[in-house]
This record gives sequence, structure tokens and C-alpha cells, in this order.
Amino acid sequence: MGARLRLRRRELGLHREEAAAIIGAGEKSLMWWERNEREPFVHLYPGIIRFLGYEPWSVPTNLCEALLAERRRKGWNLAQAAEALGVDEGTWRRWEVGEWRPTARKRIALRRLLGEELASALFGPR
Repeated sequence: MGARLRLRRRELGLHREEAAAIIGAGEKSLMWWERNEREPFVHLYPGIIRFLGYEPWSVPTNLCEALLAERRRKGWNLAQAAEALGVDEGTWRRWEVGEWRPTARKRIALRRLLGEELASALFGPR
């Protein structure tokens, strides 16, 4: 992601300070990201996505990747994601790392959150 951020900033002719302000981060944070020395906090991903004009990760191929991508897209931490779905933080984390699979009832809620197309690819058709 660092190279993508640096390339976009240069395409726009921006100094690091200007690009960081657009994203909603500090100049040093952007410097660390561009060098791939640190990962952004999840609440900053919506600004990064807007700045780049696309999501800087591949299309999710499994539930773990889809949940992480959705959290980043929305800028949610684990607690916010869990609250949005009506589960506890530990449950969401276990889904996201692949330790647990959601129950049939929670898969219905996940279909609404992730969208029918992706959910069908992950869980099969309704």
C-alpha cells in the first residue's frame, strides 16, 4: 500500500503534509505508511480509500478477508463491527481470523452487511 499512496500523492503533485491532511492523518503517519513501516489505524481507511480512489486490497475470497475489508471500508474497530452485527467483539474476531463460522442466523445479518453478491459467493445462494 505504501507505493500506491506515494504514487497517488505524486500524481496529484502534493507534498506529504497536504496528502496527509486530505486523508485525515498526520504527515509522519503517511511517511511511515509510504515506507511500509507501519499500518494505518482502521478508522483512517475510509480517508485512504477516498484519496486513492479504490480499495488497496484484493477482492475478498473468503469470509475472513471479507470481514476485514468491510471493517476497513467503514473504518470500524472490532467493537464497532461487533455492535453493528449484534455480536460480541470476541465472536467477530474469531470469524475474522477463521476460528469460528457464523451461525445460520448470523449469516443472514452478514448478507445484509456484506451485500448479497459477496455473501452468495461466500455462503452459497439463499
